[in-house]
Amino acid sequence: MEQILEAVRNDGVFVMRLLLAMVLGGLVGLERQRRGRPAGLRTNILVCLGSAAIIVAFQKLSLESTAGAESAIRMDPARAAAGVITGIGFLGAGTIMKSRSYVRGLTTAASIWVVSAIGVTAGLGEYVIAGVLTLLVLLALYAFHRLSLHGDRYFSLTLHWSGDLDLLADVTAQLREDGVVVKNRQVTRHPQTGECEVELGLKRHKEGDGRAVLDRLQADRRFEKVSWG
Repeated sequence: MEQILEAVRNDGVFVMRLLLAMVLGGLVGLERQRRGRPAGLRTNILVCLGSAAIIVAFQKLSLESTAGAESAIRMDPARAAAGVITGIGFLGAGTIMKSRSYVRGLTTAASIWVVSAIGVTAGLGEYVIAGVLTLLVLLALYAFHRLSLHGDRYFSLTLHWSGDLDLLADVTAQLREDGVVVKNRQVTRHPQTGECEVELGLKRHKEGDGRAVLDRLQADRRFEKVSWG
């Protein structure tokens, strides 16, 4: 028991770094989850916590390896940090979805990457830098998102229904009335089932209400599925 308590006292500073990484990653994750992004609260916490844990482990090993003058082992936390940032890139790439008319998930991928940087700075014990970095990330995700609402925005609309393609003309007319311009379209019709799948690349002017169009389309029973990205 005494050995456990001593280990807790000795590693207290490292535990605090992990807790800080968990909190800071959670703040970014909450913002992402509020917007319904695939990488939400738990993903960002795990990324930040894992990044911090790797750095903490390397620092702890470095301290232990240099405790004796005869030791020839040297641990470089900078290399560990570089490995973390590189490895997280693969996770971020998995959140990016690309189709013919749009690319989605770039912001989520970037947020995962920068959350790993928050974890690295927290793991290194740079509390102020980690805190400021978290605030800047939240500012970029929230405040700048609000600013972007005042300009033209690009979205995709995917519709599924069974029947002919005449329904597409009605959808295009509704979008035009609400200030939404159809930039491109991809139409797929399954001859065996008669199911139609249409993906529209859209541009919404700042005065247009794209959400109102989505609500009306989702309430239309002629459509089996309506998704907006």
